[in-house]
Amino acid sequence: MVFPNNDVNEYKSMIPGLERIKKFLSQSDIKYNDIPYVHIAGTNGKGSTAKILSEILMFSGYKTGLYISPHLVKINERIQINSLPISDLELKKLYDKYLSLIKKHKLTFFEYITALALIYFKNKKVDIVVLETGLGGRFDATNVITPLVSIITSIDLDHSEILGKKLSQIAFEKAGIIKKDIPLVCGNIKKTALKEIKKAAEKQNSKVYLLDKDFKTTHLSYNWKKYTQKIEYKGLNSDIKFDLSLLGKSQVCNVGVVLCACELLKNKKFEINFNSLIHILNNIKWQARFDIRKLKIDNKNITIVLDGAHNSQAIDNFLELYKESPFSNKRNKIVFAIMQEKEYKKIVKNISAIASSINLVNIDNSRAVKIEELQKEFLKYIDSKNISLYSDIKECFKNVKNNEILFCVGSFYLAGKIIKFIEEYNV
Repeated sequence: MVFPNNDVNEYKSMIPGLERIKKFLSQSDIKYNDIPYVHIAGTNGKGSTAKILSEILMFSGYKTGLYISPHLVKINERIQINSLPISDLELKKLYDKYLSLIKKHKLTFFEYITALALIYFKNKKVDIVVLETGLGGRFDATNVITPLVSIITSIDLDHSEILGKKLSQIAFEKAGIIKKDIPLVCGNIKKTALKEIKKAAEKQNSKVYLLDKDFKTTHLSYNWKKYTQKIEYKGLNSDIKFDLSLLGKSQVCNVGVVLCACELLKNKKFEINFNSLIHILNNIKWQARFDIRKLKIDNKNITIVLDGAHNSQAIDNFLELYKESPFSNKRNKIVFAIMQEKEYKKIVKNISAIASSINLVNIDNSRAVKIEELQKEFLKYIDSKNISLYSDIKECFKNVKNNEILFCVGSFYLAGKIIKFIEEYNV
């Protein structure tokens, strides 16, 4: 479905502040704060953390709302109950019902999608909602709620033109989700950022639970036949070993944060049996996170590894996992696109180290770095004969050879385009 504020311009249309959405929600007369929430902020890992937590809560018998961004293919993905996205019909009904109020308060795209999600979850009487911030925390539209538990997954330099150019400034913005007397779970966070977070938590009398201090997750091994990793969690009151179907050391941190949050939810009378989590953790599916797919296109067998790694920290995580994977024994073909506000020159240099060839694809997004500009950057590291430019995904995949492996990285928008192509191609 199509909205006036097209999601392609979501980033540019963002206006910090909670006043507009608070007025909207007040006049919509929806008691959205009656719902229990878990609120998740962070530079990377928010989506995976939200997904793992929502699956655990659903598996534990709770009607669970999940709000995430961005979406990969359809906006409906952002608003889910028990892993089922809101239908086109229900989303349109909500939008039509509140359109005059949306216009009255001049809500941005992200603000009104957030507001409609909160209304939807309340109307559907969910038991709990896992809510991911869009950008930052302090002035993010999701920050109108008061959760049972807050989570900050990681802090790194990203969206610096909005959140600040220093880790301490970005941490201050993310720490804006911390609420009075509400516990906070923190993932792998650097000292400079953690200092800011602790300062904010102290002001709010919020107890902080730190990875590698109050709880610990350890990567034990990979199983590349099943695409899983074995992990041990030693928590506040629990100690379990399990196989996780999401790969990478960053996911080790994410699942640890989730399990600590689950222990805190148990203290708030949510029934979560840790011994029964083995099955769900072994079977979680989450697109575009070192997402390995074997496809047949035009009678050609190809393997793609789809990863939405879209900033320096995410690319570093991707490369770390790549080096431990069976794919690292040779240089590979890279399909690449990236947004202008990212440190794309640094990322181009880093990704070139594993590339035999580069496919630069136009993804039809005004924020994306033009493929001609990316070509200039890659020419510093890759021979010109090994760099190809394509007008779209379809053209790119036409030129793939039988038994090739493609690594598709740099942007969730790129990942979304590829997933849509795969779905339409029915492969």
